[in-house]
Amino acid sequence: MTDLGHDLCTKHPLRFGTDGKFKILQVSDFQETLDFDPRTLEGFTKLLDAEHPDLVILGGDNCDGHKLKDGTQLRRYLDILAAPMEERGIPWAHVFGNHDHDLNMDDVEQTLIYESYSHCVSKHTDGIGGVTNFVLPVMASDSDNIAYAVWGLDTGNHIWDIPGVGSGVSEYPKKPYNADCWGIVGFEQLMWYWNTSSELERKAGRKVYGTMFMHIAPWEFQIAVDNPEVTGLSGATDERMSLGGMNSGLFSTVLQRGDIRAISCGHSHEDSFEAEVCGISVSLDASAGYTPYGKDDLRGGRVFVIDEDDTEKVTTYIKLYGDI
Repeated sequence: MTDLGHDLCTKHPLRFGTDGKFKILQVSDFQETLDFDPRTLEGFTKLLDAEHPDLVILGGDNCDGHKLKDGTQLRRYLDILAAPMEERGIPWAHVFGNHDHDLNMDDVEQTLIYESYSHCVSKHTDGIGGVTNFVLPVMASDSDNIAYAVWGLDTGNHIWDIPGVGSGVSEYPKKPYNADCWGIVGFEQLMWYWNTSSELERKAGRKVYGTMFMHIAPWEFQIAVDNPEVTGLSGATDERMSLGGMNSGLFSTVLQRGDIRAISCGHSHEDSFEAEVCGISVSLDASAGYTPYGKDDLRGGRVFVIDEDDTEKVTTYIKLYGDI
């Protein structure tokens, strides 16, 4: 059983507005260092002021873990990155990407630094694979009933970090086109999602729809790229997606559970597409930072708008720094 009471308690309650809307801004792959590119901070700040999100999701590779040495440097870095959100009183949460796991410190200690910020509403799990796994409830505009759920999952670093998996298929001479060395959501995390979702349904008396964020996309995102006419794909697909070393089973799990209406990821800095696979919105949000590789005309974030009267549908669009 999961600790649903812990999962559903947030530092700052999330709620649909009086207009019946809830807006999420996803920004991934800042991948900056203490030498923060001023264009990144300026673009991010302008994006917040243009969109006025109800929640910001840091979608992984939030820092360059190879360049930060310890928790002291991480806090100095987050003081820079979090300042625009903290100053505006915007709730925010984070999932880890592979470069966050590159930081040479314990993952739980690292995420506790994030969670210490006043407006960070992140949660983490103990005792299962990954750390930044959470569900955040969004309350109805006129009551404390749970109307929506925002999920985060930790895709780890490399496929060989998952106990018992080894190198997956990534080192075989012939492998699926989309297979790479990167991490995936493990089975313990899938069980945690399934059980927590089931408890949430029992608590609410109905299925609670939601959007799910993680860093490395599941294999089924390749279906969107390979079948653009069928999936209604739009946006940039300039980079071959660097996916996990095995099929995690996540997409099949959320289809069977039936509550996730959108999955969005980062990791591929030159991809910012949106499409629909098996009735689920799938999307990538390119890169929010100017320091890592990428195309300057694709830097920005992805916005999600949920309507309280129709939470089965999610509207999403990319918002580029250059368009503000």
